[in-house]
Amino acid sequence: MSAPTCCLARIPANGKFWLKNARVDGGLRDIRIENGRIRALLPAGESPCCAPGLDLDGGDVRRMDGDGPVVAGESADLWVTLCGGRTVRMLGGTLEAGVRRDVKVIDGSFS
Repeated sequence: MSAPTCCLARIPANGKFWLKNARVDGGLRDIRIENGRIRALLPAGESPCCAPGLDLDGGDVRRMDGDGPVVAGESADLWVTLCGGRTVRMLGGTLEAGVRRDVKVIDGSFS
């Protein structure tokens, strides 16, 4: 099963994006992904409003190994529940079947 095309279009080719409004360890967080790693976790709503990313609308984010909390510095190998309720794998910051090289960012817009 692959991630919906609308989700893939929101992940830029540079590998830097946010998982916004993610349910992590019982709270809502914005998660910064950079180059396949979790760079930061902020309280939901504190990531830049215009920054590229996915609004998970309270969808769960968990480590794939299921062992311990989601923390900054770890690899972005995660289970991600999208806003529609579908759970997909993210391996090294790439959603399952996602091909980020097909997406270009130009001045904050996607083409």
